[in-house]
Amino acid sequence: MTKFQILLPELMKAFVDEQVAKGGYGSVSEYLQELIFQDQYRKGQVNDDQFEVVADWLIEEFAACIGANLPVLSDNAVTRESIYEDRP
Repeated sequence: MTKFQILLPELMKAFVDEQVAKGGYGSVSEYLQELIFQDQYRKGQVNDDQFEVVADWLIEEFAACIGANLPVLSDNAVTRESIYEDRP
């Protein structure tokens, strides 16, 4: 990744810090990356390669948050049909 420095007024910095704290972002960098990606997506400027990079990054972040001890769900746990099955 490339380092990028910006200057913000105090009120904007306070807002960003609040969004990071409330939104579950690990850092200001993650918050800004998400905002930029959303803007690119809205403007139709996200190609398949960029989408894959972001998807891979999200998978890594998710895996880091849940840890290695997450139980594997059975196929029944994730199918629509299993919702309506009778259970003992």
